[in-house]
Amino acid sequence: MTRRDQNMRIAAVVHNEVRHDARVLKSASTMKARGHDVRLFGLTAGESESFSLPNGIPVRLEHRDLSDRTPRIVREQLPRGRDSAIWTSFRIQGETVFQAVKAEFVPDIVHIHDHLALAAAGLYKEAFDCPLIWDAHEIYEDLASIEDVRAVVNARIIEQNAGHVDGFVTLNRSIAQFYREQYASLPEAVLVPNAVERVAQTSYDGRLHAAAGVEPGQKILLFQGGFSPHRGIPNLLEAAALLDEQWTVVFMGWGKLEEEIRAVAEETSSRPAGRPRVAIVPGAPQDELLSWTAGAALGAIPYENTGLNHLYCSPNKLWEYPAAGVPILATDMPEMKHKIETHGIGFTVGRELDPREIAAKVNALTDDELATLALNCGSFADVDNWQRYESRLEGLYAKLAGPPTLDEPRRAHDAAVPTAGDGRGAPEDLPGDSPAREEGLLQRVSAGIARLFTGK
Repeated sequence: MTRRDQNMRIAAVVHNEVRHDARVLKSASTMKARGHDVRLFGLTAGESESFSLPNGIPVRLEHRDLSDRTPRIVREQLPRGRDSAIWTSFRIQGETVFQAVKAEFVPDIVHIHDHLALAAAGLYKEAFDCPLIWDAHEIYEDLASIEDVRAVVNARIIEQNAGHVDGFVTLNRSIAQFYREQYASLPEAVLVPNAVERVAQTSYDGRLHAAAGVEPGQKILLFQGGFSPHRGIPNLLEAAALLDEQWTVVFMGWGKLEEEIRAVAEETSSRPAGRPRVAIVPGAPQDELLSWTAGAALGAIPYENTGLNHLYCSPNKLWEYPAAGVPILATDMPEMKHKIETHGIGFTVGRELDPREIAAKVNALTDDELATLALNCGSFADVDNWQRYESRLEGLYAKLAGPPTLDEPRRAHDAAVPTAGDGRGAPEDLPGDSPAREEGLLQRVSAGIARLFTGK
């Protein structure tokens, strides 16, 4: 009997605290629902802890302890500097998660999320001799304003561990093309977008308006998620001052720019009570998110064009907003623009993110136009959701669960698994060349990374 014929033991590993990582949670839930023994492992800045998710999936978080970083650099006689410090830090964290898995059970498959946990790929292979799936959520060498030395380390982790990967998962064709051209040893990518689960929507209960302190009839332009740099937050704050009084910009989330947002929200305004320019509320639990999002008239994804990772992004919000019946205002990045325009679920603004353009487009929206966009969102959510794509993930697991034959290496080229290069993607996948090819930037980034490696 092969693993394909029985329930599998699956270790899903990541470098964060799991709770807010929607992609990790959805992937694990899919395999749990199919009867497999799925366990999640991550890292925390606090004390190590174990707990279970509402669906019964156990989670183990290990304390992120970097006290051995400098001694290890000395033991390994590495050159002093940022490169060695980052490289050693990432390896220690990857090994910490690996040790947690090893202490817990022997998995049949390890599902590695993001690049940091990938640093321990060789250890998983040596200890368990099982298939490894790598799920690349980002283009790690060209994150928003990433420093050169970190880009080099991120690329080194992938280059040194790509050969251990048996199944490769990523978000869209543009990102898949980048990895295909940059890392030839990776398997063909299986495309699993950041779609949300299809759920029956109940009527909005007013919770977002109440928490934000705005009157029930006020229109909300919502930004939800991490308050991180390079996500257009300063531009939205400037645009808020130009919006008509019927609009309030609400920020729902957490992160580095919280104080900047809060300072604007607390400024004295001539607006009537219940109609502030800006309001801020805490992030919502993942299982309640859509009930909060549903209070918005428009959802913002104003990412700045600060690297390939943003240029080709297709974030969770691209599905979260429509799933709650909320049209999208986004930067005209190619993957987002294609999805929005194809399905009529919102509109885009220029990549310069001019606050005046943002405000003008929002102010010009009529109630009828918003209603039409919201109806389109409902139709989109019915056909483009996690349930549509999870079979691709299941197919990859089924492929890898069976023993390889002499003429069939354990790689994700099974005909049952749609991949980025086989032309059999879902209809919403971009036909022909990806936006990455059209933008013509991959070669320049590849050359830049090569210069960072060689110093030439």
